[in-house]
This record gives sequence, structure tokens and C-alpha cells, in this order.
Amino acid sequence: MEDGFKPIQCNDGDVLDFGGNTYKIAKFKQAMDTSLNSTLELALNQELSRQGINRKQSPNGNWFQKGTDCEILTLGSQSWKKGKVKIKISVEFYVEEEDVQITNSNNSEITEPESPLDDLRRMIKEEN
Repeated sequence: MEDGFKPIQCNDGDVLDFGGNTYKIAKFKQAMDTSLNSTLELALNQELSRQGINRKQSPNGNWFQKGTDCEILTLGSQSWKKGKVKIKISVEFYVEEEDVQITNSNNSEITEPESPLDDLRRMIKEEN
């Protein structure tokens, strides 16, 4: 990417740090799912209605978890097909790209960043 960041794949056990508050990716995803079920669902329905898009609401249907019942007529098809529309939102993490340094022999060398665990290791050693 032009801004010095590149996307990486995250796993549920990876940890995010928001200024000293740390959370596993799994917990972050769960919080997002819970939020999408209530606040965002209501706001989305209100905005779609304002834009003239109305749907028959059922107690079991929602945009983000189970999907909402609908029908689709695809190009070239002779009939409507029943199904569901489900909205998926992806969360992506973009890591800063590492600086490239030029050595005296004009070979590129990528510097290894300090491990985020190094601070924890130092703190544990200081306590012992």
C-alpha cells in the first residue's frame, strides 16, 4: 500500500492492543457480532427505509447473523429464487511495512522490529 501499511491475516488467538487495552481477535469479533445485532441493525433498517428500501421484518431474520428472507431474479433466469440476503463486514488489520536500510555494500537489508513481547519479558525479569 502507498501509505506504508500492508494487510496481514489474523487468527482468533492473536491479540490487539488499543493504547494499553488488549483483546484477543476472537473477543473483538464477538463484540462486533453483538453490536451488529442491535444498534447497527436498527440504524441500517432506518436508513434503508429512509432511502425507500423496505423489507418485511420477521423476528428470526436479521441482516448480519441469519440473513433476511427475500427472492432474487437473476439475469437469464426464468423465475424468482427464494433465499436470504446476509451482510458480512470484514475487519482487516494492516501492519506497518518494515523500513528498508541500505548497507555499505548497497545490498538491501530489512531491519527486524523489536518484538512486542520484549517489553513483557523485561518486566518479568525486573520483578524476579
